[in-house]
Amino acid sequence: MTLEEILQDIHGLDARLWELEQQYGLLSEDLYTVYRLGELEQSRDLIRWVGYCELRQERQRAYAAALRERLLALRSANAGTPFPLRPHFSTQTEA
Repeated sequence: MTLEEILQDIHGLDARLWELEQQYGLLSEDLYTVYRLGELEQSRDLIRWVGYCELRQERQRAYAAALRERLLALRSANAGTPFPLRPHFSTQTEA
């Protein structure tokens, strides 16, 4: 996955999580904590919510790894000088 694809996934998951947070009046982090403690009854929404939380955590780890690689490449290419911030910097070129 490219950095851009990972970001799209994170933002899509954020939108789904926000909908559930609004519906239940509970932040996802708090829901996940209570879920991990085994204090919530199983339901379709709970399973979906937990799935979104866990997938978002995976995508955040993937983002951090991809960003580290991208920053290493930029630092190497710029030989210690500041590099410009450019919109839509891609890790792969599209054909």
